[in-house]
Amino acid sequence: MSWHAAEVIVDTTGKRLLFSTVRIANLTTSGIATTGTAFHLTVPLDDGGFSPLLVTNKHVVANAAKLSAHFIARKADANEPDLGRGAEVTLGPADWIGHPDPEVDVAVVPIAHVVQQYGHLLYAEPLPFSLLSTEIANHYVDAIEEITFIGYPNGHYDEKHLTPFVRRGITATPMELDFSGKPTFLVDGSVFGGSSGSPVFLFNEGSYRGANNSLVVGSRLRLVGIIAATLLRNAQLPVEVANAEHVKIAQELNLGLAFNARAIKETVESALASAGLRLAASAVPGGTSDSVPAPATPTS
Repeated sequence: MSWHAAEVIVDTTGKRLLFSTVRIANLTTSGIATTGTAFHLTVPLDDGGFSPLLVTNKHVVANAAKLSAHFIARKADANEPDLGRGAEVTLGPADWIGHPDPEVDVAVVPIAHVVQQYGHLLYAEPLPFSLLSTEIANHYVDAIEEITFIGYPNGHYDEKHLTPFVRRGITATPMELDFSGKPTFLVDGSVFGGSSGSPVFLFNEGSYRGANNSLVVGSRLRLVGIIAATLLRNAQLPVEVANAEHVKIAQELNLGLAFNARAIKETVESALASAGLRLAASAVPGGTSDSVPAPATPTS
């Protein structure tokens, strides 16, 4: 299909991933404007309903005087993206819940009210919770894996179509080993301000390596983490990468820090608990999701 055709059909996994993120703008209480990334996640509840969330980093949404999410608009007469036409949704500056550990830089923003009020105006392809690698039976990863992440580095995006940038790299530390004892791993890829909150995927089409050095024919899609920081030369700690125009990040090592899928799941569970909700029992390991299913209808 042609992206310039009157009818835009989002009919592949790659195309759906392109609409899984939104750009977050934060005007902080000190008057500093920053940008970051968030991704849609649809979470199944034990009452049979679904909770739609935006997943990002704490530092992307913290200290906000005004917080907004920038979506691509939906066509009025079809369930298709209206490329080039945006829709800004104002979020409550304090309407986010962070991971209970202050050192885990993951946060979620419940958006059921946004979906119910404005869903018919917004185009999005939410990621199902079953894509989290924590929810995949016999999930296998090698020490070195190619990763894909999607977002808005330095606040940039395709200004004609409003779509984000897709980038690729490799794991710099094994995902199964908690880097420095925290639920993190490093990626070898260019991570800049605005990349914070970018979802990190294992996305292979055609074939991928399985356990016991086997070659699996087929495709694989796993949500394995979320970008949070970049590493600098001579710096003692990773540097948060929400983008602020007054900040100049120098001497980057081309290494990014990502929190893993376990940290994302723990944040979701904490957010649900604070609202008196629970994750559906069916959302425990046992599924195998290699594509992005159609989004579920939120009820909570």
